[in-house]
Amino acid sequence: MEVDVKVEPHNIDTSLATPTAVRQLVASHGFIFRKSLGQNFLIDGNTLRNIIRAAEVSKDDTVIEIGAGIGTLTRALASCARHVLALEIDARLHPILQETLIPYDNVKIVAEDALRVDWHGFWEKYELSRAKLVANLPYYITSPLLLNMFFQDLALDTITVMVQKEVAERFTANPGTKAYGTLTILAGYYSKVEICQIVPPTVFMPPPEVDSAILKFTMRPYRLEAADPALLRRVVKAGFGQRRKTIANALSQGLGNTIPKAKLQDILQSCDISPQRRAETLDLQDFVVLSNRLAELW
Repeated sequence: MEVDVKVEPHNIDTSLATPTAVRQLVASHGFIFRKSLGQNFLIDGNTLRNIIRAAEVSKDDTVIEIGAGIGTLTRALASCARHVLALEIDARLHPILQETLIPYDNVKIVAEDALRVDWHGFWEKYELSRAKLVANLPYYITSPLLLNMFFQDLALDTITVMVQKEVAERFTANPGTKAYGTLTILAGYYSKVEICQIVPPTVFMPPPEVDSAILKFTMRPYRLEAADPALLRRVVKAGFGQRRKTIANALSQGLGNTIPKAKLQDILQSCDISPQRRAETLDLQDFVVLSNRLAELW
């Protein structure tokens, strides 16, 4: 039986998390930041330690990192985990990573695009049983990447990521609020979601224009099982696709008019959902119950 070996905060490698270290590295390699790739490197050791603590990385863990950058988070993870598989699509950063990761032989740099990876093939190639995902994510890939990770049904224990604060609020929003939507429902179905810390732009180089947040997803057995998860996703997206419409009208159009509207209204009422409500007032249980009822028709 494996027992997690906790890592003390003072043992986490934060040596690259300083403005001086980052400036020296990028200057010595002639590296130019690309805004299109969302390259904002951490320069604050406390924030780095908080990511590791939130992810609860131990010496028994295999960690997948997306967007290794110059290796700031990669080194911190390598100092705490058993293995680190670090994806980095920008080939210009590979020489820097080869330099900064010299002290660690438990890191594998993977030159792949996280949005295009065959994750089940990835699991087989690296002989993974379970893993944790930890990343300082480029903002532009946050939502599609995380939703894809949920839908893949991978053996992930947790996902701990740095994301734009506004996106974090969408993942954790309450029903009836403007931020509440598809991301909230789907994340809530696959995981327990929590914002661990709000992070100011000053901890990055170059600083982004918005605040960030450390966001943690603890993957869990479903407390409310969807008979057809793909149908659940269709129903949620249809409901929020026209969020100003009643749930009956939004579903009627969003599901391609495959169910007569009168029948759809009857189904909603059988689920104790008024056809006049809007999607933003329905919680996760409402959507699962509704999708399960619809699944009986197909």
